[in-house]
Amino acid sequence: MVEFNENSFATIKFTLTWKSGHGIHEEKFLARKVNAWRDFLPEELKEQLEGTKSGESVTVDFSAGAGVPKHELSKVRNIPHRKFKIRSHQFKNQPARTGRFYPQGTLTGLPGVYPQTAIPFRVLDRTGTDIIADLNHPLAKIPFELKAEVINVASKDSETGGRLTHWLEEICNWGPGMQAAPKKQPVDFIHEDFFNRPDDTADASFYSSPRLIGHIDKQASKNLQSIYKRFLSPEMKVLDLMSSMESHLSPDIELDITGLGMNMNELRMNPSLNGKVVQDLNINPELNFKNNTFDAITCSLSIEYLTDPASILKQAHALLAPGGSLLIGISNRWFPSKVTQGWLEMHEFERMGYLLQLAEEAGFKGEKGTISIRNDWRPVTDKHFVSTRGVSDPVYVVWCRKD
Repeated sequence: MVEFNENSFATIKFTLTWKSGHGIHEEKFLARKVNAWRDFLPEELKEQLEGTKSGESVTVDFSAGAGVPKHELSKVRNIPHRKFKIRSHQFKNQPARTGRFYPQGTLTGLPGVYPQTAIPFRVLDRTGTDIIADLNHPLAKIPFELKAEVINVASKDSETGGRLTHWLEEICNWGPGMQAAPKKQPVDFIHEDFFNRPDDTADASFYSSPRLIGHIDKQASKNLQSIYKRFLSPEMKVLDLMSSMESHLSPDIELDITGLGMNMNELRMNPSLNGKVVQDLNINPELNFKNNTFDAITCSLSIEYLTDPASILKQAHALLAPGGSLLIGISNRWFPSKVTQGWLEMHEFERMGYLLQLAEEAGFKGEKGTISIRNDWRPVTDKHFVSTRGVSDPVYVVWCRKD
């Protein structure tokens, strides 16, 4: 069997695990064609991977500031409000909001920062004249564990050049850490236009014809199923909020599932459902079920359409039995005319922080966390395979237990 070394390529599934004051966070990232000769891997990780074979795994612990650039006080800066500018036509002239992340390109006058710079920074606070901006990496103060599972290894005949990949940057940059709230105060997510939508007509007319399409590719759906499955066991009673033709719940587990959605024809197409309820939660937000009824409540790829998600999550908390799980799955695809403005303003990882904050405010004080899966293979039969370069849609799950 081929071993991983400088004369081979490997496909490796990385799992980054870390903790914040608001929960446990797990980021899964599939690294394709890892090249030990050319790519950059932390030395301790590279040493442990040397000689591994398909099916084997190694784990490395990184102290705070060891796996990503360490925290530097010099990167916490007072910046005049006038030097913060959102250039997107859709969101321009908005002020910086405390706790939020923004691309560094929204700041002017910083050396080495250009309008296209997407590296995130966090607004720690606001004064009358300035914003206090933290330009450190979101994980700079956080220790984490990195597990590497070797999926397969193949020999290579020669080096042909090409792209050098820094794999820890691929895994850690552009998101992980952004779902953690600052310690001192909640993030100022909500503003006057947050729940505005391009199409503010009644959703019933939009969904009057069945939307018989999958929002995410089949591999992404399997990934969502695999996450949900960790919180479910046979014979559980599940409420699938904003349900449709699929619930992303594993058919391997016998569940008693009630689907609440917008169109009865869509619900009838869903083979997983035992019960079906048609209801527009933006018009009628009352969940008419008995308290402590369900063992789990799911909401998949839809919460971005709600105009009062706080009320729905508060009711979900009441409907769950003690120890029950709330599972909210999201991706980066939606019906553009019905998504809320505030959702579009946030980074994909920041949306998980927003949902965690809503869940805490709704009463979820027990265990909670987030799980992400990125860069997986898209099925070759998928019509978007070429345009996405074979990359599956990302999935993100916020999970909470009722104590």
